[in-house]
Amino acid sequence: MKLISIITALLFVFTSFQEKHTVEVFNLEKESSIEVHARNNNPFPVTIELEIDLTNLNSSKRLPLIQAIPPESEVKLTELSVQKRAERWGFNTSYRYYMGSIFADHNDNFVYRLPYRLGTDYKIAQGYNGDFSHSGQLAYSIDFDLPEGTPIYSARSGVVVELQEDYTEGGSDKFYEDKANYITIVHNDGTFAEYSHLRHNGVSVNVGQRVRTGQLIGYSGATGYATGPHLHFHVKKAVKGGDFITIPTKFSTQNGTIQLREGESYKAL
Repeated sequence: MKLISIITALLFVFTSFQEKHTVEVFNLEKESSIEVHARNNNPFPVTIELEIDLTNLNSSKRLPLIQAIPPESEVKLTELSVQKRAERWGFNTSYRYYMGSIFADHNDNFVYRLPYRLGTDYKIAQGYNGDFSHSGQLAYSIDFDLPEGTPIYSARSGVVVELQEDYTEGGSDKFYEDKANYITIVHNDGTFAEYSHLRHNGVSVNVGQRVRTGQLIGYSGATGYATGPHLHFHVKKAVKGGDFITIPTKFSTQNGTIQLREGESYKAL
């Protein structure tokens, strides 16, 4: 009997996908089963949440299903088999996906490089749980007090997955919250670093480009929700439902490998 299937999709992200970034779910009909596959066309991992309403079918995996899909890859999500071939069968598939793997495991002992030129030192304008804007999801964020146009260097190697450099203005009004220029880099453990408030046309890398630790990636600015020039930096990972959390990080400094503290100055080594 002919396959009866309906596929619906929802997209949830913790930053905006570029237009070409997609996840596709599709079926492959085999002689005695139907395989449900997903293809991730993005340069970063995604998490997919899959639900299937079954009529006269069994699934090889327990449903609903949550699975991470590596960058630019295809995976089989589950396989459906007919229970009684003489009877009507079909299924209704719905899914949502979001940027990042909820199974990403950050090594909390990893040592990050300070994101400015070696030998220079700058003050931490706002640290973890800062009063101005570092709360909730952004609790483990750092604001480096950098003058406009300061060169920014990658704190960790990875692949550039998103960027924005078209905004020209910033300020303390909430109107500017989503109007910052930024670069997002995915690391090999599935976490992401975000470098924000870059100047207009202040990005020196391209989406899909692999960058090494200490490579020039852009220039600081004051775009978006900012009272003045600085660099906002955080490392984040996806959590179930399409949201994210920020993660505490350690940096190499003249004082050793430490977590940075608000009000202190640190030299890049």
